[in-house]
Amino acid sequence: MSATGVFVPPALILPLRRMNPLLYKDAPNGTLPLMSDTGYMNSHLFIDWLKHFIKRAKLSTEDPVLLIADNHTYHCSLPAVLFCREIHITFLTLTPHASHVLQPLDKCFFVPLKALY
Repeated sequence: MSATGVFVPPALILPLRRMNPLLYKDAPNGTLPLMSDTGYMNSHLFIDWLKHFIKRAKLSTEDPVLLIADNHTYHCSLPAVLFCREIHITFLTLTPHASHVLQPLDKCFFVPLKALY
């Protein structure tokens, strides 16, 4: 969700080898289904999510985008940083273990979403 209220549909990361469309049937429109062996984000899936993000965000050199994320290693990978530079995203990572304080959406939006889904 952006400061202007633009909502980027979520990505669902499932610990599967093959995707079953029934698992994300009732997800919000535009949800990006992703698979990993562990069920957690990694640097390759993060680049897939960035591509999903740029479809919704209006990126241009005249109207740059600031993307704020926590400090996981997959966010700080060289391919992700280079990809963000290439598509005019200013990427800012937060101090480790502080996203719950610095990102109010963690508490009021993402925690209930994860609990209900």
